[in-house]
Amino acid sequence: MSAGKVMGTGLRTLAVCFLFAMCFAIGMALSGVAKLAQQGPAVQASPAEVLRPFLMFCVCVGIAVSYLILRSSWNGLKLVGAMFAAIYGISTIATQVESLFFLRAKMPPGMIRGLFVEGLIASLLIAPQAVLVLGKWKAARPATAQIAPAHLSAASAAWRIALLVVAFVFLYMFFGYYVAWRNPALRQYYGGHELASFFAALRSNWVNVPWIYGLQVFRALLYVACVFPLLRMLHVTRWEKAAAVALFLTAWTTILLMPNPLMPASVARSHFWETLAFNLTFGALLGWLLGKTVPSREAALTGR
Repeated sequence: MSAGKVMGTGLRTLAVCFLFAMCFAIGMALSGVAKLAQQGPAVQASPAEVLRPFLMFCVCVGIAVSYLILRSSWNGLKLVGAMFAAIYGISTIATQVESLFFLRAKMPPGMIRGLFVEGLIASLLIAPQAVLVLGKWKAARPATAQIAPAHLSAASAAWRIALLVVAFVFLYMFFGYYVAWRNPALRQYYGGHELASFFAALRSNWVNVPWIYGLQVFRALLYVACVFPLLRMLHVTRWEKAAAVALFLTAWTTILLMPNPLMPASVARSHFWETLAFNLTFGALLGWLLGKTVPSREAALTGR
């Protein structure tokens, strides 16, 4: 790749980061979330303490989204649809469905509904703009693909998805206990108490809040449904797919570094490390299990 092309790609990626920041701000304003957040406890933070993590969040998301689009074999509305579903499903639905169960009492009335609307607006705006800016709206001159996604039989897909669901629930509980629940401030925030071991935590959840397992099964299936189209559009190696999914999932966790009027800084920071570890691990596993590849038919026929 020439230096000019590298610079051009970098500038386009920066443009996507900027556009995401604008789309996020527009979603906050139109959904009313910005006004609702003011009803919570005032955030004691300087403008710089707000701006730095916000820019980090936008840059991480912009890079992850740009990478997926640039490496995609899809284009146009098909690519826009896949990116919208992945962005809205992972950044909003998978996150706010937990807020319905854990944070509803701590939020101002209408906040959760506003967050769903804010995410919808931002996702609807950024998906087509990112595809357009990165030059993937129209099909480029086709190149011979070296790698193509492998066809998964029903049985193969079923055991992989079942394994991912089990892994999701286990990793959620594992990092929740060993990372987040180690923080006394977080236990106090949720009204919990210290538990002697990981298995004691599993038993406690099963006895006191058994619905949490069903909730995580639902979230696991949502992750699979949102990410699977991304894996089909990427004609890259299996390792690259695993890394791309891990990067995409992890990018959204950086929002927890921003000052939060609904959650103490210590609690938000614990959740950041918890979700960072979870998304890196589960994202890589998801990309590896469902990102199986084979040499493409075109490459095989041409001997490449």
